[in-house]
Amino acid sequence: MKLNNKKSGFTLAEVLVTLMIIGVIAAMTIPSLMQSTAQQEYKAAYKKAVSMINQAVTLNYALDGRDATDYTGTNFFSLLTQRLNVMSSNTTSQEMYTADGMWFKSTGDSYGGITPASSCNANDQATTGNACAMVTVDVNGAKGPNKPTESTTRIFDIFTIVIYPQKALPAGETMGKVLYEK
Repeated sequence: MKLNNKKSGFTLAEVLVTLMIIGVIAAMTIPSLMQSTAQQEYKAAYKKAVSMINQAVTLNYALDGRDATDYTGTNFFSLLTQRLNVMSSNTTSQEMYTADGMWFKSTGDSYGGITPASSCNANDQATTGNACAMVTVDVNGAKGPNKPTESTTRIFDIFTIVIYPQKALPAGETMGKVLYEK
């Protein structure tokens, strides 16, 4: 009787080739997955920032009877410091950090074809010529990449929000698409 000593299994070379193939596939897919995840985080934080500002404007109107028409241009900074959970602020540069790590800057600059009016009309709620103020927000504070979002395909962490008499909306078409499109 003859004994069969032949063992079945994979050779070391076969296992190494399989691991190399898995490594190449992972190297190609993981960076795009990470970028997509970061962009979704930025979008979610942008939605939160718009919501926070809307709540600040609404709360100010409910408590003091004053909407954003009383805080045009860079004066909007005082409304934000009163109604947001501010950890630190700089009145000279109109900048603040909130407790959740977001950085806000109130500005009178124009963005996306929208320029804040020197006086906005409370009866004209959300038209291009009736913007009360602009706010730039860095949704993750000092952490990178600290680049403004300029397209819907490459979303970074800095966004612009326009303030109308009783609400805050994304500034311009691109910001609106980033916020509302999937």
